[in-house]
Amino acid sequence: MEESRIYYPPKRTGTIVHLLLILFFSGGGAWSIWGASNVQVAPQLLPYLALILLSLITVPFLIYRLYALHRSQYSLERGGIQLQWGWRSEKIPMDKVKWVHKAEDLEIPPQPPLIRWPGSVIGVRRFLRGPVVEFMASREKGLVIIATEEGYFAISPFQIEDFILSYNSLTELGSISLLTTQSSRPALILTEISGKKPLLWTFLAGAILNITLLIWTLLIIPSREKVSLGFTPGGIPHEPLESVRLILFPIINTTAYLGNLVLGLFLFRNEENRVLAYILWGGSLLIAIIFHIRMLFILQ
Repeated sequence: MEESRIYYPPKRTGTIVHLLLILFFSGGGAWSIWGASNVQVAPQLLPYLALILLSLITVPFLIYRLYALHRSQYSLERGGIQLQWGWRSEKIPMDKVKWVHKAEDLEIPPQPPLIRWPGSVIGVRRFLRGPVVEFMASREKGLVIIATEEGYFAISPFQIEDFILSYNSLTELGSISLLTTQSSRPALILTEISGKKPLLWTFLAGAILNITLLIWTLLIIPSREKVSLGFTPGGIPHEPLESVRLILFPIINTTAYLGNLVLGLFLFRNEENRVLAYILWGGSLLIAIIFHIRMLFILQ
């Protein structure tokens, strides 16, 4: 009997679903940007801006969920159980585990999270009459429940029977060296960032510049019928276009800001990559400033 086994949740269906959703919302965002660049009057911008905002929120969220799915695993060893799901990890010493059973064998199985889809059954629910259950699973069926002194975990190893058999065998062997209890959540990264005032000022300044660029653009569009977006090599302004095309500036700027913000969070987790995260977040400020300067030149 091996003293350590690693199990993985089913990933294929979840990967396909996530990729389809990412393509759908990305395509909707791209179509909205194209539509916003071709409208003739300002009121027509509103539905396109709403769809763009929806895309900017959902696509990074889905990318993280896909990343989390592919970084998920359940490790069994004599010292305890380790659960990993994206940035969420839990180490449970074996003496803290009360029992491990299939969910279907329980008298009242826990209900899955309200918001879920294949590859992302994540969240916290409470038994009908009992403790809180944290789901770290890729499917609703075929769940294994791990009961601990602090709470329950619902996981979805691909090899259910083998997982439970391995757990029983390891408990019979006994523990030579127990794992140290450890819990890591994505919120801890945000807590660490919140303790760094320069980073908070950077994020705040970037958000303010995004808002001011959007407000500035929305004020200009009704007041000017046409604007020129550049100059020829000879210094002559390009043929004027409808001023509504200026909406592309805050759209592109916000996309760059959110993209750098999310990518920077991924890099910030590793100490050796934090310089790159700082460069990305500082670059967001530089891009926003460049767009503001560009607007000044256009309006001259």
